Amino acid sequence: MTPRPDELAAELYLEEDISPAAPYQPVSAPQVVLVTGATGFLGAFVVRDLLRMTGATIYCLVRAQDADAARQRLAANFAHYRIEHPELTSRVVVVTGNAELPRLGIDDPVYEWLATHVDTIYHLAASVSFMPGYEQLKAINVTGLKHVLRLACARRTKIVHYTSTYAVFNSDAYALAQRVHETRLVGSSEGFPRGYDRSKWVAEKLVELAQQRGLPVTMYRAGFISGDTRTGIHNKMDPVAQMLAVCLCTGHAFHLDVHLHLTPVDFCSRALVKISLHAGSENRIFHLVQPAPIPTRRLLDWMIEEGVNLKLVPYAAWYEQLRIVCRKYPQFIPAFYLSSREQTRAFGEGENLSSLYFDTINVDQILPPEERCPAMEPPLLRRYLDYIASPDRGYEVVVRRREGRAS
Repeated sequence: MTPRPDELAAELYLEEDISPAAPYQPVSAPQVVLVTGATGFLGAFVVRDLLRMTGATIYCLVRAQDADAARQRLAANFAHYRIEHPELTSRVVVVTGNAELPRLGIDDPVYEWLATHVDTIYHLAASVSFMPGYEQLKAINVTGLKHVLRLACARRTKIVHYTSTYAVFNSDAYALAQRVHETRLVGSSEGFPRGYDRSKWVAEKLVELAQQRGLPVTMYRAGFISGDTRTGIHNKMDPVAQMLAVCLCTGHAFHLDVHLHLTPVDFCSRALVKISLHAGSENRIFHLVQPAPIPTRRLLDWMIEEGVNLKLVPYAAWYEQLRIVCRKYPQFIPAFYLSSREQTRAFGEGENLSSLYFDTINVDQILPPEERCPAMEPPLLRRYLDYIASPDRGYEVVVRRREGRAS
């Protein structure tokens, strides 16, 4: 059962042993790095960019039965997202464990070695599912963070680079906001529409407590992470990509007044790693969010202009098409569950995120203009659409973009 908003106040505590063992000594060039979440979408790209931008040995926490299975799982994830680097096998080391477990589920000798030698932790492990309630997400998104903070405090004090989400602004405290800044959260947790948002709100509050105890933690609020700008490849469970795929499979779409903060994964990873290596980034907050969101109406209008023969129907009619297509293509079931919560209102409609803009001053102070988040211009949108419509996606597309359209 999901807690009532006021019950989340009881979640905002850190155990006494989560306190730095010694004052933090800044590291100019990390040598031993621990990454959680490397078997995820963003995590795979962060590992690649750590290989590109540092000389560090990268230890990746992987949930698996043994080291061989962990290596296979990590390699499969890199292969799926087309991650390549000549030192993937020589500088990336797997650590079998589980962020949900005490001491991260790591064998004691390995844990002690990591506590002594790791100088930087990138904590990306999380469940990003929009369907479960807070209690189902707590183990990984909240307790898992505590386990990471505890390791960061052990033996030598290590900086933690923690990925949060722009969804922390979905509370009632920001219902009337137009633009939000790279600052700490205000207000209570009241009004969040999902357990995921609640879990990340609690996690940010725990980070603040750790910072007050002297542990350096840099936070990155990621936007809606979209595909790679080079290949167009998306997260396996990307709900926006799934809904667009449903439109291509049925020929039906619906209008929706929502801003999509589509933020390319390779921008997120590159910016995160570069900012993490910048002197003075400790304890700051950075918005890795698309500053120029694209309205869904404009996206659909663009698709039609590109020659995609879509029929615009009411949301309820589109939902019926979704029910039909899910019987044929089970991979769309996550999109079905997201849509089935409110059959008369589309996912995301009426939420704060549908109209918010995100300040990125802290990011812009570090990244030069050419390295900032790319806008959703036609060439990139075409790459995304071509990937979603590619024949190897496991579903039959009934409407396709006509080739040869002008930019």
